[in-house]
Amino acid sequence: MKNFTLLAFAVFSGLISRAQTSFEASGDYAKLQDITYDATVQNKLYAATNGNHIVVSVDNGAHWDLLYSYPANDFIKDLKLLPGNTALSFGTYDKIHILDLATNTLTASFTVPQSGVADAGLSWLNSYDFYDAAGTTIIVDTGFSVGFGSFGKTFYTKDSGAHWDEIYYTVDHENVFINDVAISPGNSDKLFLARGNGDSDVDGGLWISDNDGADWTESISGITLDAISFNPSDANDILIGSSIGFGIHPENLFRSGDNGVNWNIIPVTWTDETLNNITKIVFNPANPDQIIVLEENEIVRSNDGGATWSNIVYPVGISMDYYYGINASFNPFDANQVAITTDFYPQFLNNTNATLTQIKAPFFNILGTSIGKYSGDTHLYYGGQGGRQHKAISSGVISAYDVENPDSFNPKKNYMFADPAIAGRVFTYASMGFFGGWVNVSTDYGATTTNILQAFADDMQELAVDPNNSNIVYVSLRSGEGGNVVKIDISDLSNIITTDIITPEVNEFGEGVVTGIVIDPTNSDIIYISKKNKILKTVDGGLVWAEIGTGLEDVTSVDIIWDMAGNPLNPQQLTIGTNIGVYTSVDSGEHWSAILPGIDAKRIKHSPLNNGVIAVTVFSTANVNASIAYTANNGTDWNFVQTEDLHYVQSYGMDYDFDGTDINAYIATTDLGVLKYPIHNVVLGTYNPVADNPVGIYPNPANGAVKILTNDGTGITAATVYSLTGQKVLESQSATFDVSNLSNGIYIVKVKSAGGKYFSEKLVKE
Repeated sequence: MKNFTLLAFAVFSGLISRAQTSFEASGDYAKLQDITYDATVQNKLYAATNGNHIVVSVDNGAHWDLLYSYPANDFIKDLKLLPGNTALSFGTYDKIHILDLATNTLTASFTVPQSGVADAGLSWLNSYDFYDAAGTTIIVDTGFSVGFGSFGKTFYTKDSGAHWDEIYYTVDHENVFINDVAISPGNSDKLFLARGNGDSDVDGGLWISDNDGADWTESISGITLDAISFNPSDANDILIGSSIGFGIHPENLFRSGDNGVNWNIIPVTWTDETLNNITKIVFNPANPDQIIVLEENEIVRSNDGGATWSNIVYPVGISMDYYYGINASFNPFDANQVAITTDFYPQFLNNTNATLTQIKAPFFNILGTSIGKYSGDTHLYYGGQGGRQHKAISSGVISAYDVENPDSFNPKKNYMFADPAIAGRVFTYASMGFFGGWVNVSTDYGATTTNILQAFADDMQELAVDPNNSNIVYVSLRSGEGGNVVKIDISDLSNIITTDIITPEVNEFGEGVVTGIVIDPTNSDIIYISKKNKILKTVDGGLVWAEIGTGLEDVTSVDIIWDMAGNPLNPQQLTIGTNIGVYTSVDSGEHWSAILPGIDAKRIKHSPLNNGVIAVTVFSTANVNASIAYTANNGTDWNFVQTEDLHYVQSYGMDYDFDGTDINAYIATTDLGVLKYPIHNVVLGTYNPVADNPVGIYPNPANGAVKILTNDGTGITAATVYSLTGQKVLESQSATFDVSNLSNGIYIVKVKSAGGKYFSEKLVKE
């Protein structure tokens, strides 16, 4: 009976200290939304990631920390500083929230009202506006679908959402959709709807109500509109910009000085581009004479209350600094500085010399991580922004290669695999989607690469280096529900030799991707693979395959084996992760037992330092956030790193650095870059060689002669000593041998018994 505990892992590992997460990716490719200055605290900035997190900087963007994690698999949008400057509001798919800045907790959440239309799907949030910080008075525009059609409704409440009044429905108004909504900051009864395009001859117009949406008047008819902004010192002074009109009207900025009764076009000369729409208008709250207008490829400024305007033009396809401004926020303590959120990287605008300086933060989408550890130094590899990136953990130096520009429509997806034994060698699959990609090898930590295989595949599912010949690698490539395995000989990089390995189909449709590859550490012809719900073995290098294993009957044809890993300290142990749990075999796959049922285990990794330590990864799905399980005694007891401990990240790639009694998880996230989560003080307890392994080493630690002790009376026929990087450093056919010439450190001794079985034991040379 296994013990599954959410408590302190004290059953077998002692106390675990509270982990301190850190962000390990480069700051050069930040993706931040709605960057907003705190109105009262100098140098304090807030921003949303491209996911479910809010981040904060207290040194004007030099460094960033995590402020708040939204628990659901969702996207935070429309982050705003509320009146009173003590709270932020933000939207998710179908909710609006208020985050108290004193406690970093949600004080209110409002579910958007549903459409009430038969057969309609769940309504979603389009735009919203608060009149007060408490959320008493709110206007919200929603969308919903019926079949293949999309519709919109706008609602209004004055009692914190206890009752919502429907004030606009697209069906009743020529199917014209709403782009933006607003409540006059000087009058909670006065509402504004900026209308966009419809599916008839009617488009645009600004609709204004003075009685909570009961009646409407229209201004600026025939013009599609979006961004609305009120002068913080005079609510009667309003600016609004034209939206995407598809050529039906010119681009213009409009201004009213009488609370929307009359409007004038501001004489600004706009450059012609593709969309020609104004995306954001911002007054400086500390000095409303300063105004910023963001557009597709322009920033337009006034420093004299709108008497004169100047344009900064960023040619599309040429400038990599600015495209499609999303938001702007004036520094309340430095009127010369404006934080600009763009569709590229975030920027600081110097309002005097009109220059942009990139805001850096380690938050962007990472595909996966891979850890290489050589002579005690840890190397982190990850793919991001279309390129390959490498970080030497000891020095903190990050190097990036082949990174694509921020305007790249379809950046390459780089799947990286660090060689477990050869320092600096890393394999990548650079996927270009429909156009396929290349499997590459680098021997200088990713700086330069050599193409070793062209493939039309979605991704590299698995890569294994032959432990007996480091120039032989096996690669599993996935294409949809199918895939192929290729053996690649890279002995001569000018003459790559590839061999297709034919693996059995798993059903009549030929489905199945090889998700795990384990090569016997003493015989390269013996290979184990996992494919769909089966474990297959070959003893002739892949010519003939046979299904093996009993104890996996619960893994049926509707299930899948996601991963298989070998134990580097016990060649006979294989462990698999499936959608229904974790299973292990200690007799080379012949018999299996469940050690962690009921968990969707996507990745498995055995510690190369301590026998019995296994890390299990649960990746994100539509309704599940990423989490980690780990054991220090081969699955007798487990501890869990819950989704809240990992800040509810969305992750589809993790790797682990086993460091003494610590496990450092390096987590690829969709919006926070690489998150490092350290698991401290995994105390391993007493290892019993009689019960778990019929061999032992005496003395251990040692600095001279050592002897292999056997408990089953069979004796040994060979002993091989390996470094932790997998290099063979000593061989003996005798049970007694001398280790005095070895460097101090930890080694793995692999023993072949007289009965033909293999066992492993750790040796410390001092």
